[in-house]
Amino acid sequence: MTAPQITILDLSLDGDGHRGPYLAMLCRLFPAQVLRYGPTALFSRRSVLVPMIEESLARYALACLVGALIGRRTVGFLFRPRPALEGRGLRMRTKRSVLAALRRLPGVSTLTILPFALEPGFARIANDWIYDLQLWDLVQADQPEPAGAGGALADSLRARADGRALCVAVGRQDRGKGFDQFVQAWTGSAELRQTMLFAYGGMVDPALAAAAKAFSAAGGFGLDRLISDAELLDFYAAADLVWCVYAPDYDQASGILGRAMQLGIPVAVRSGSLIERLCRAEGHPCVALGDPVQTAVLAALPPPLDPGAARARALRHGAESLRRLAAALGVEQPGPAADA
Repeated sequence: MTAPQITILDLSLDGDGHRGPYLAMLCRLFPAQVLRYGPTALFSRRSVLVPMIEESLARYALACLVGALIGRRTVGFLFRPRPALEGRGLRMRTKRSVLAALRRLPGVSTLTILPFALEPGFARIANDWIYDLQLWDLVQADQPEPAGAGGALADSLRARADGRALCVAVGRQDRGKGFDQFVQAWTGSAELRQTMLFAYGGMVDPALAAAAKAFSAAGGFGLDRLISDAELLDFYAAADLVWCVYAPDYDQASGILGRAMQLGIPVAVRSGSLIERLCRAEGHPCVALGDPVQTAVLAALPPPLDPGAARARALRHGAESLRRLAAALGVEQPGPAADA
């Protein structure tokens, strides 16, 4: 059994959907020991990686301070840098000050999960960046999972669409993920319903139960429950467009966006968001929607990206991210993407 190279500090304060996939992938990339927050993790002599700073900035800060005192590297992923950079409230101003102070500590590397080129101001609160792991995890695992025919659910979705384009929203359905706008766009435009089918898969926030009911009444398709990995891939296999019109306070990369980009599927994004900037910079087909959603914009649906080009881009993202992450941790660069 390979000895651990790093310690992964799992703060685990809530049930965020990123944690499971992130921990699994990081453990594939680096021989690691996953520890919950406590003295053993805090005083680990191995480099410490915190997969999601937002779970507890205070605990991350303490880990960084201890690491600096004992001469250890401490690395953390910052998922939502834009609110910290631009927020005017006390909480965001405090977060900004803490992150700016931490980046000057020896051995500390706070990494955003999108490039600084998308927002140069991120360099004031973080040391470096990587591409979100879920923008390149399929190729890193040598599982490109192309958007092919899919299974029975994909066939059912195509049959329901009956020649119309299909826009899908997958994963947790709440205001952060733009489910309220998804419903408003569908229920508010009879013209849109003639040319496109909206479908979602994932548990709906109880606060939006009435919206989900109105969505179904207007002919939209929904699976209001946890969906399996096979069902998730079926949604992608049938999709012409993936809904990523996230709320301003959820302006970040996500696994939903990452799957779509790796598979070359066009995405709907919020106009002016970081992920719109990412799509434009990377040449990924997207439709940018304002608030309220201008459904007429959806009529100009872009074609998918060539699968070979999408895979090549994901390999490039992985190689660049692994180089930066390994340097921050002070370990050897791992994985097949390192040779891309």
